[in-house]
Amino acid sequence: MTRKFPLIFALSLAISFPLLLSVFGEGGFLHNQALRKEIERLRYSQQVLSLQVDSLTMQRERMGERDAIQDAAFKYGYQREGEQVFYFDLGDEALAMAAPVTAGEPYSRPSFEGLPTIFVFLMALALSTLLTICYALLERKRR
Repeated sequence: MTRKFPLIFALSLAISFPLLLSVFGEGGFLHNQALRKEIERLRYSQQVLSLQVDSLTMQRERMGERDAIQDAAFKYGYQREGEQVFYFDLGDEALAMAAPVTAGEPYSRPSFEGLPTIFVFLMALALSTLLTICYALLERKRR
């Protein structure tokens, strides 16, 4: 009867450690999910930067055209002679709309990097101990 306890402990440890490592460990499920989110964020920032590069390339190509020069002058507040300029007070809405689209923050670590192997082992050890104690209590209750 007492030979069963170490066997149950060893088997539960052998099963729970790889299982917990595949979920919580480095390279486990939760770590991979965090990496997927990071990849999506980086793809989005890459698309934003690509669009900005394309826009700047088009602006550079159109720089010599008369319409482009007038558009740039209008953007900086210049107007033609005889034009009437209207100013609108938008208040706080203008600040919210004026926020530029940026590529995002520079490199940041993923939100979950995985637990070190020693912590996962300690979790598996605690789980196996708990399982063995529960089995021992059930055996004692049966007698």
